[in-house]
Amino acid sequence: MTSSEANVSSRATPLGENDPRTLGNYTLLGKLGQGGMGTVYLGRSELGRLVAIKVVRADVADDAQFRSRFRQEAATARRVARVCTAEVLDFDPEAEQPYLVTEFIEGPTLQSFVSRGGPLADANLEQLAVGVAAALRAIHAAGIVHRDLKPSNVVLSPFGPRVIDFGIARALDSGAGLTGDLQQLGTPAFMSPEQVRGDPITSKADIWAWGGLVTFAATGQYPFGAGSAQVLLFRALNEEPRLDGVDPALRPIVWDSMRKNPYERPNASQLMDRLLGDAGDTGDQNEQVTNVLADWKVPPAPAGGRGPATSGGPGQADYATLAATRPGQPADENYVPTQAATRYADAPSVGAQQYGHPGQPQYGHPGQAPAGQPEKRRGRRPLILGIVAAVVVIAALAAVLPMVLKDKDKSNDPSAFLPRSAAPLGLDTMVLAQKVGSDPKYHIVTAQVPDPDNPAAGGPPITQFKPVISGPDDLLLPAISPDRQTIFYIDQGVKNTMMAIAADGSGQSVPLFTSGPAANISIVRDARPSISPEGKFVVIRSTTDETGQARPGLYIIAMDGSSVRRLDTAPQATDPSWSPDGERIAYWSSETGGDRGFLVVISAEPGSKAVPLNKAENATTGNLDADPTWSSDGKQLAFSRLVKGNDSNGGTDELEVYVMDVSTKKVGVVTKERGADDQDPAWSPGSSSILTFTSNRDPNNPGDREIYMTNVRDADKPDRQLTTGHGYHGQLRWDSR
Repeated sequence: MTSSEANVSSRATPLGENDPRTLGNYTLLGKLGQGGMGTVYLGRSELGRLVAIKVVRADVADDAQFRSRFRQEAATARRVARVCTAEVLDFDPEAEQPYLVTEFIEGPTLQSFVSRGGPLADANLEQLAVGVAAALRAIHAAGIVHRDLKPSNVVLSPFGPRVIDFGIARALDSGAGLTGDLQQLGTPAFMSPEQVRGDPITSKADIWAWGGLVTFAATGQYPFGAGSAQVLLFRALNEEPRLDGVDPALRPIVWDSMRKNPYERPNASQLMDRLLGDAGDTGDQNEQVTNVLADWKVPPAPAGGRGPATSGGPGQADYATLAATRPGQPADENYVPTQAATRYADAPSVGAQQYGHPGQPQYGHPGQAPAGQPEKRRGRRPLILGIVAAVVVIAALAAVLPMVLKDKDKSNDPSAFLPRSAAPLGLDTMVLAQKVGSDPKYHIVTAQVPDPDNPAAGGPPITQFKPVISGPDDLLLPAISPDRQTIFYIDQGVKNTMMAIAADGSGQSVPLFTSGPAANISIVRDARPSISPEGKFVVIRSTTDETGQARPGLYIIAMDGSSVRRLDTAPQATDPSWSPDGERIAYWSSETGGDRGFLVVISAEPGSKAVPLNKAENATTGNLDADPTWSSDGKQLAFSRLVKGNDSNGGTDELEVYVMDVSTKKVGVVTKERGADDQDPAWSPGSSSILTFTSNRDPNNPGDREIYMTNVRDADKPDRQLTTGHGYHGQLRWDSR
């Protein structure tokens, strides 16, 4: 045994009487950790390689559904690119207690290193940020969400940071009900708002955790300070992360990764782009990561450091375990909330809701304190992030969730009456208008998109559509509310009416604008609604104002019809799209009428003037634009453009999808299919690169319209077709914009 191996073995606790001595072809050397979901052993393969073996608890292993999912997830985990991750080497779903074998990563966890040595030096911090982001990109590319990224799941190896303990989270979800509840939660100090709310979990939860992890590495403190689980969960929902002390070069990136709205966070590839800067555009990102980590060297951590203390015996303090993927206990087991902490926990929500439930605060800017709250300050006492019993966590959440989520004053919320589904639509779900078969009417349906973050994915396209609402008249132009619990659409009956229905199609649909000033507006047949980010207002085209007088244009209307305000737009303005930050509205307009024109942006504030984006250009080229929609970062507009026939396209008009950088007004073509009409662009949730659109590309059935997906950053690659078969699939929307 080498000295290094002896050092590793010394950190494992001896095997107990009831512990196995072998598992398959592996000899067990000791125990690295034990917790609510099972035990992690240090083992050796037949070839002498040290490995970590995660053995699932016996009662969970008895669940047939768990075993099936375990097999699928473990097989998927083996395909994760070995970039700053612990390689999955083997697994056995048929064993009496299923187990997963990964390479053993030597080195302290980030948690224990910071506990003893304090925050990382700036150079190491940048390397950590890049390394963990690279690991997330590899994990997400395999279709896996880590769900519990935190300092104890990042090992500072001699070769760079390595992310461990991923791969069977969804399998654990399918096991016992208690397990599913806990896996949904994660660890309070690093839980995203959607995890706290119980919303569907996507890869964006890992991006949030990345921001918290970098904050911890930079400051030695958790992103929302010290406190009980209840306090930390409340702060995650209602406060901004405490980024004082984070390197100014990293702070804006961390800020964006911890936006409350998951749509507004970058994905892992975008995170890498920002971290690598220009270097990321010069070649393979994996090569760039290797270059960044080339001089990785973490100095030995002195005993008795400045950071939060870890708990557990030998092995548990320095090495992450399967037990460590369970929710953490309050920061200090003897901690009693201070008066300030209690004030945070009991405080009402502040500001306008941007995403999620009524009362959630508006999101500001780095360093901006929420109005009316005390100045933020960091806790100074040492913290202990350990394992708590499931009952304690569930009890804590039972106490905190009603406290932080309840609507303090629904009487002032114009959207309170809207029908809502019990659970929000997943972020992989879109809504669209559909007409198929012999039915002459358009209906509203939803569909889940396989691999929504991967426009090049193979496998089956969308094969099933879930009906939301049908009627005797055409139902068109759907949109999803920001909390993803309501679907809006236009009923083209005797009078074009904007309707709302629970997103799962349950209950009755509700007509909007039947009373108050909004009762006099007249929605046009092709009026596309766009919902404000807090879900309380809609912007839509009407031909009359609140008095019933003819005055065509765009109007901002409260959901309950209690207020109506016309924007200062041309009478022809239509197809509005509200920006993710709620500050701007994009639309298209013209001077002569018609169904296309030029793009315009106007502030949502009263008295604002419209700013044409490409009026002069289109007047020169003859191009005609429509269907603008904002990307999740608010920097780009996707739209459809009718390019007039010229020498370059054979003299034939072409309808293609384009993207504009709003700050530079630079425009690029996304689709290039000759002879097809590409339109209805819609960004994938949280993305500024993945775009869906509709097209009639089947020459044998030109009346059909199918859905396609593409990457605007790699427009030369073939578009991915998501729907097949005869019929119309169009006017798709992923969100409220």
